[in-house]
Amino acid sequence: MDPVSIALIGCGIITRSAHQPALTALGGRVRLVATVDTDPEAARHAAEPFGARVTDIEGALADPAVEAVLIATPESCHAEQVIAAAKAGKHVMCEKPIAPTLEEADDMIAACDAAGIVFMVAHSRRFTRRYMDVAADLSSGRIGQVRLVRENERRPQGFGPGGVQTFRPGHWTGDPKQTLGIALLAGIHEADIINWFASARPVTVVARHAVTTPGNQGVPDFLSFAVRFDNGAIGTSEIGRMQPPGYPAVHQLEIYGTQGAIRARDHDCQSLVRHDAAGAHHPESLSLNLSGGQTYVRQLAAFVDAIRSGQTLAVTPQDARLALAVTLAAIESAETGRRIAVKAAS
Repeated sequence: MDPVSIALIGCGIITRSAHQPALTALGGRVRLVATVDTDPEAARHAAEPFGARVTDIEGALADPAVEAVLIATPESCHAEQVIAAAKAGKHVMCEKPIAPTLEEADDMIAACDAAGIVFMVAHSRRFTRRYMDVAADLSSGRIGQVRLVRENERRPQGFGPGGVQTFRPGHWTGDPKQTLGIALLAGIHEADIINWFASARPVTVVARHAVTTPGNQGVPDFLSFAVRFDNGAIGTSEIGRMQPPGYPAVHQLEIYGTQGAIRARDHDCQSLVRHDAAGAHHPESLSLNLSGGQTYVRQLAAFVDAIRSGQTLAVTPQDARLALAVTLAAIESAETGRRIAVKAAS
């Protein structure tokens, strides 16, 4: 079977740390043929290991050698880029969140459906082994009916390749014109996990958010929210990515059902902690968080399988839209102090 030829649109942190290693790991099943980025050096750096060419988005979408695109740009760019790719007949894997608004998400889904192409939103935790195992347990009825799902996330300042400082001037995550903040950068993950494990329709959301980063231009970097589902289940999450330096990257999951419970958290998996005058250091945090035992390889493989064999996507565009609906309701609740109804698909 011929490899799927891919153009990378967006060559920043998540591409360098996750998508490029996945492309390498899949070897003969995929072939990177082009890279696109507003930073020519980033595009060149991504292209060189694969012998790909550097181009612009128009060039990538016009290239008959490009069969699919992997979009890893800020959420403010997603709708325009996904719709353009669909009109060009390219299959699309787009980083989460699907879009910053439900209207844009609906337009993207409609364009991809009309074009008959595969459209997958990269909710990577659907491909993280422990979450896959949890989903299997819940499907089997192991803990009965789910009543509470709690998924919390903590990360230190500068967590990630190169120690990039987010939520600060000079980086897109600190620009209120480009992002709505922690809710769409990270809370979208938690919303998707909560929806997935509750297996019910989210009805209302209450939330609070805050700006905690010195120099932050008003982009919320902390969020706490609670979701009520139509079957009475509750989902809660608390996300902060500006913990003190050296703090481990930690995801904490708890699920309580009528016949049992499930718990999982990152730092149970870490075998090494170093201590010095500056405090504790957790050198495995980054690799565990980003690779997750082949998380991004499984994700890309699922995209390829959907293209080549029509395999059903583990996370559908409608799943991604529902996670967005919950997250946007959390933002509105945090801004207004009111309980907000989750907007259903039109």
